[in-house]
Amino acid sequence: RQMCIRDSINAEYGGCCETTNCVFPDTAMRLLSLSLALGVAVGSTCLNGPCYPGNEYCGQPFTDAPTFHLMDQHGCGENDPNGPVFDPVHGVIHHFYQIHLAAGSGHGPDYGHFVSKDFVHWAAMPVAIWNGLDSSEWPPRKTPYDNEAIFTGSAVVVDGAGPDGKSPGIVNIYPGLCNKNDWPDCGTGTLLAQAVPANYNTDPLLTNWSKPSYNPIVQNSQRDPSTPWKTPSGEWRLRTYNSMVYGSGSDEDMLAGRWYEIGASKDFRTCECPSFYPLPAATPGFEQEYRAAAALPTHVHKTSCGGDWWQIGTYQPGAPKVLGSFEATEGWDDLFLQRKIDQGNFYASKDNSYPTLANGTRRINWGWAQVPPSSTQTLPREISFNPVARQLQQYPIDEIQTLRAAATISKTDLSVLANIPETLISPPSGVAKQCEVVVSFELPTVVSTFGLAMGTVHPDPKVGTMMPKTDLPGSDYNTTHFPPNTDPSQCKAACDADKKCNAWTYVIRGSPAGSGDCCLKSSVPCPVTSGGASASCTSGAKTAQTVRGCGSSNGIVCTVDFTPNTNGSAAYYEVPVVCGTLKDTLRLLPSESTVELRLFADATFVEAFFQQGRVAMTSTASLSDATAVSLTSTTAITANLAQVFPMKSIWVSPQDVRNAPRVYN
Repeated sequence: RQMCIRDSINAEYGGCCETTNCVFPDTAMRLLSLSLALGVAVGSTCLNGPCYPGNEYCGQPFTDAPTFHLMDQHGCGENDPNGPVFDPVHGVIHHFYQIHLAAGSGHGPDYGHFVSKDFVHWAAMPVAIWNGLDSSEWPPRKTPYDNEAIFTGSAVVVDGAGPDGKSPGIVNIYPGLCNKNDWPDCGTGTLLAQAVPANYNTDPLLTNWSKPSYNPIVQNSQRDPSTPWKTPSGEWRLRTYNSMVYGSGSDEDMLAGRWYEIGASKDFRTCECPSFYPLPAATPGFEQEYRAAAALPTHVHKTSCGGDWWQIGTYQPGAPKVLGSFEATEGWDDLFLQRKIDQGNFYASKDNSYPTLANGTRRINWGWAQVPPSSTQTLPREISFNPVARQLQQYPIDEIQTLRAAATISKTDLSVLANIPETLISPPSGVAKQCEVVVSFELPTVVSTFGLAMGTVHPDPKVGTMMPKTDLPGSDYNTTHFPPNTDPSQCKAACDADKKCNAWTYVIRGSPAGSGDCCLKSSVPCPVTSGGASASCTSGAKTAQTVRGCGSSNGIVCTVDFTPNTNGSAAYYEVPVVCGTLKDTLRLLPSESTVELRLFADATFVEAFFQQGRVAMTSTASLSDATAVSLTSTTAITANLAQVFPMKSIWVSPQDVRNAPRVYN
């Protein structure tokens, strides 16, 4: 439902077509293809007839669904986050997203809307920006320039956009999809437009958004405008999917809808949902190294193409109306290479600058979690820069901890035995279905695989030198038939005498009755002890061992494949990490003696963070009231800390948010 019809589009337009935001020409057939890809019918129908302001529920809210992640509450599908932003006027956090509905003959999506004052308690709001309609008026005013859909856009805080005409306020910049029949100037099928709060002074939740009469601000553009950034000259700039950079000369010009084309940047690769922002603050604990570092990079460029990617470099903005440059930073050249943000079900992320509880600023990123039953937004992740590990880190913001209920488990100095799971939560408690797990492991002195399992886990098995009623299927390089009543030890002896042999199986089969085959193996396969030929087999390994990768789980297992560091002079060393079927590489510092694994489980998926977010993974997972939580290791290891917290729901009413005190300035 949420993937594009790729083949013809990619061939014709050379685009990276990974989500609903694809390049389409202005033809009815392409628009129909997009609506089918979205799973949104042309002229979509809501519960009480055609979707329209005031009738915007596709169905009942989803059940057996995530409860502490932002998820559409209208019974509609969703995808990209759009224009996440903090309103400095009323102290409200606004999070927009692609909601799968449409008014009139459009195909959607449009802009869904969530609000909060503390990042913890959230309310679902009416649709904020409709295709083809300005819902701030009644009856809604038609806007033919964007009547097909409202795609992924951005929000920015601009001086003079506040209700008094002087103070900072929010401007939304979005791509509207058009057609030539209703908008004759529609050449590319896409244009850029702005929306501003309709009742800024009187409505702190900014329910209604007005489309000013100067729209559109850019004709015949491409989609996915980035959050604008301001150059030292006072010029605002943004880039779109196709690497085109646009400018607006001042705050006043932006608020009047005056934008111009600067040109296509060779330094910004063509990709979806781009973002460009200054290098974030130091990762906690690395502030001194950050301050001492020479000539740090200046900016981060983020794009979405086959996943979400970061690159870090130095930006020179250039003169007004002249393209700047974004290049590798001397001494930090390796950071200019694309690095994947999240190896899992994570896409089209959107970021912005937000206040901290201490009245500072921070960069927070949100992703589209492509998970059942119909997608969610990820937890808000604060981005920081670690100059020692030479990478960006991403970690759930501190406010998320207030969603914790009292810890079900909180243990220190917990011993985990080799190949014997240490159970933290036993079924049927129901805790693991929606919980946060925090574990800190002491790094062992030997090669070890350790981590966290959710579900019923069967650890990697041991294979001895002589195992009756056991088959080791596969890896055969030699088979010899033996007469009846042959002792399997003869097969073992044949393996012991052959340097190529690492395991063997003697199976009773063939003619005459009671005879059998000795199968010599080049590796040690996973043992099978039930079903098939196992009852007629005796097997063994030349050397008794645990066979990696043969364990199983009906949930998800996240592990660190640790090998001790052998180069004390290196700035860091790397070890593989795995979560379910996802794989990445974790950087550790020689001075570090522990590794942290923090996992958030929410009904249908998990977000896992290794070592304070040096690696993040979003993975689907089948969780239930019967899900168990265990620690696992292939060697004896100590968990300095192991905690499990049930997580509360985030949902409150809009009135609750209105009544809540202001938290951020």
